[in-house]
Amino acid sequence: MSVELAAVLAGEFGLTRQERAFLVKTRRSLDRLERRHYFQFLRPREKVFKTYLTRQYNRLPVEEQQKWLDLTLDSMLAKGGEPDLVDCLVMNVIGPLRVFHHLRRRSEERGIRLKVMTSFGGLSMVLYLVVIITAVVLYFIARY
Repeated sequence: MSVELAAVLAGEFGLTRQERAFLVKTRRSLDRLERRHYFQFLRPREKVFKTYLTRQYNRLPVEEQQKWLDLTLDSMLAKGGEPDLVDCLVMNVIGPLRVFHHLRRRSEERGIRLKVMTSFGGLSMVLYLVVIITAVVLYFIARY
């Protein structure tokens, strides 16, 4: 799915062959020069890409929307759960929590082990709770 959507975006927005290749790579796999090019040229246009993909996604019937989710999950599972740049755009269109929820469930069903930072959702929730509880405790200690 990533390759097809990268080709669609390249055709729609006139991206170069190099920029299309960036879209199917993960952020971690970009080297320094690629990352610089991404943040200078592609990142500022990301909102336009998301708007275009959102319009395309909303026009589809429910079955096709589910197909987008399934293809994105398959693409991410092939990389150990790490999304490439096109997968990130599609995740923002579909909803990141929905995608990560299905990703975790599908990886458990298929027995695919996810990479370390892929399933950070639960850990970040724990960190937020610890920070909030600590702030409340410090507030009451300072107040009395």
